[in-house]
Amino acid sequence: MQANRIANPSLATKLMSAEAAAALIGSGTTVGMSGFTGSGYPKAVPLALAARIEAERDAGNPFRLRVWTGASTGPELDGALAKVDGIELRLPYNSDPIAREKINAGKMDYLDMHLSQVAPMAWQGFLGELDTAVIEVSGIREDGSLIPSSSVGNNKTWLDRADQVILEVNRWQNPALEGMHDIYYGTALPPNRVPIPLIRPDDRIGEPYFRCDPAKIVAIVETEAPDRNLPFAPPTPPPRRLRGIFSTSSTMRSHEAACRPRCCRSSQASAISPTPFFPGWSIAALRISPHTPKSSRTACSTCSTPENCVWPRPRRSH
Repeated sequence: MQANRIANPSLATKLMSAEAAAALIGSGTTVGMSGFTGSGYPKAVPLALAARIEAERDAGNPFRLRVWTGASTGPELDGALAKVDGIELRLPYNSDPIAREKINAGKMDYLDMHLSQVAPMAWQGFLGELDTAVIEVSGIREDGSLIPSSSVGNNKTWLDRADQVILEVNRWQNPALEGMHDIYYGTALPPNRVPIPLIRPDDRIGEPYFRCDPAKIVAIVETEAPDRNLPFAPPTPPPRRLRGIFSTSSTMRSHEAACRPRCCRSSQASAISPTPFFPGWSIAALRISPHTPKSSRTACSTCSTPENCVWPRPRRSH
């Protein structure tokens, strides 16, 4: 990608400040924001919007929005807008402490939805109209296609559904993100929907860029701001217990692959079971130790004749 993150000359004319872009968003409207668990969310426009909402409120003019996202975001978005009481409705997920306090106090409506249901419901119109999309991207190509940032979430749907689009081009995001994504445009609404043609983990079925009608893009704001990158907390007892599960499972898999040709000739050989996954805990468990305690080792599940198996396990005393 070029050093200039906005390679389309026509779209470059729509550059403006975050304050000017925020002025294009009206009170009582619905705004779809990018962002998924603290990655790829807009950072400048929401802050400018919060300042505008606070000024309007101080002048006696209530100003609130319905905010849709991909998942949780960061303090520059959820926290800033919640602090000035600028969110009327929030969906589908929130982890911001200020917004959580408003929701629990009944001052903010909250629709807690499964994340996978949001885009289809928005696309089918069940959630109402989407007035504005505010999407962070890492760049704009010469043909006007958009290079995704560090998350995708519901961005494709917001770009498709919104009446107007505001883009934040974040120079902080690594240019190497270009080409990483796989944006699928082959789906359809029922009854015309077909299976998603993913067969292998490394299949690519879409394209690495977002499409967006240039006529809908009303503002572009350049930023250089980091994502909300939180460090992992120190491991607690649950991930410590998981250590043995992960270590045993991964080591047994390696052994089973080696053992199968030698001692498991029959079709009765058992399949390798999947490793359980617990978000957060899994990473913490893997960080503790890559080694398997000898006391937790058991017989290889592949071997039908244990006496031929070289899997190290404690011998029984008869």
